[in-house]
Amino acid sequence: MDEHAEDRLTALESVWYEIIEAVNAGRTSGLLCPECNAPDGLQVEERQGRTIVTCPNCKRVVEVAIATA
Repeated sequence: MDEHAEDRLTALESVWYEIIEAVNAGRTSGLLCPECNAPDGLQVEERQGRTIVTCPNCKRVVEVAIATA
């Protein structure tokens, strides 16, 4: 991965940090997309053992790894 790609990934992770933390804590309703702030909110669903967060407005898809103890 080149340096610019790493910088973009770090920026993206920082923008989505609060959403990822909320989903990890079990809060999945009322979440707004941190990129487009669409009023529709984010959709959170589990698929094949993975948690997927999608924005219906900007079409961003983020996979969240749920921490287990």
